[in-house]
Amino acid sequence: MWGSTKRKKIINMKKIAIIVIALAAILTGCNLEPDVAPMPSFVGEANTTIAELLAMHTIGSEDSYDSIPVGSNIIICGYVTTSDEWGNNYKYINIEDETGGIQIKIDNKALYHKYSLGQKLYVKCDGLVLGDYRKLPQLGLWANGSMQAIPSFKTYLYIFPDGAPMGGFNPIDMTTIPAANNIPETDYNRRVRLIGATFVEGGIATFADPNAATSHDIKMADGSTITLRTSNYATFANETLPIGTGEITGILTRYNNYVQIVINNPGDLVGFSIPVERQTVFSVNYANAFNEGWSQTGTGNEWQTMVNSSFSGFYITPAANQDKYLVSPAIFLDNTDSPELSFMHRAPQGFDPDALKCFYTTNYTGDVHTTQWIPLPLTASNGLTTSANEYFILPESAQTSNFRLMFHTTSATSAWYLSDIKITGLVH
Repeated sequence: MWGSTKRKKIINMKKIAIIVIALAAILTGCNLEPDVAPMPSFVGEANTTIAELLAMHTIGSEDSYDSIPVGSNIIICGYVTTSDEWGNNYKYINIEDETGGIQIKIDNKALYHKYSLGQKLYVKCDGLVLGDYRKLPQLGLWANGSMQAIPSFKTYLYIFPDGAPMGGFNPIDMTTIPAANNIPETDYNRRVRLIGATFVEGGIATFADPNAATSHDIKMADGSTITLRTSNYATFANETLPIGTGEITGILTRYNNYVQIVINNPGDLVGFSIPVERQTVFSVNYANAFNEGWSQTGTGNEWQTMVNSSFSGFYITPAANQDKYLVSPAIFLDNTDSPELSFMHRAPQGFDPDALKCFYTTNYTGDVHTTQWIPLPLTASNGLTTSANEYFILPESAQTSNFRLMFHTTSATSAWYLSDIKITGLVH
């Protein structure tokens, strides 16, 4: 019995060996190559331009829409200009042809895998809804009483990639920003390039606040402005806005009467400087302030300094004939970008905005009465008796070698204490 069992085991082992050898022969005889997805291809052609499609809908005062009838056989074609790879475009793509652009709402958070930048798309519009959100044209589906994103599992019915993602059009160059209603509807949702653009808060603010999408003003060379809109989910939301003047390429959008631009990522910004760490470029040595360029003039009590464990700064007591000026030395800001002024102050008997004021100038004549002073409105409330913090983003015109501050009091009722006077900036 034992011998019979042993022979069976030997026969089974021989069978296994034969099967293994046979499989090896089959496998080595095959040309094993990795599967390659076929190049997407659309059978058909566009019969409607995006501009012609947009003309089928009239932007209303409220969000509005027009259904595109089934059987209308409207087909548009365009190239993808947005990407959600960096988190700044959520559940939509933009496409454009040579006539205009359109935003297509799609219920998917990772569209860049399927609809890459530069991908040519054909869109069958039958059964879709053409509308607008806060006057920005959009394409989607009608559901639950409003225009909704196309469900991801239904995109195969409407959106058809064609060929490799390698196409597109040159952006529209803009050197000035017209009013929202003066921009052609066909220019919205298209790639534009802002030339001669400067971030007003460059070097100061981040692209987006941690808890909300954020808008930042961009100033053009001619003084016109446009808003950069950035999602707090963008991968670059915590990066600081660049400084200097450069070019910004992005999608032109609008929110009612506000003209906006949305970028895919910071690579769309060209010619700017990367912000460096802010430095304190001016502060006050209160123990020796009047020997280091601070001066005073006028009638009433004298400005004085105090340095102790509880307070370091300037102070002045009230007087019936008070009309006293405190002027800083010349402050060199010529090599400082994005300068910020801050200080603390307190009026123990109650702040009076008509009697306690702050100014600056870039052209001091040596006489407070002949110098042209520019007011810095203080935020302390009338009657406040506790300390107040003031903060000012100084304009580009302040970036000179002769910037000076001036504090003026005409108060007959309250003393005024000033401390922590400093200017920070990005030194180059």
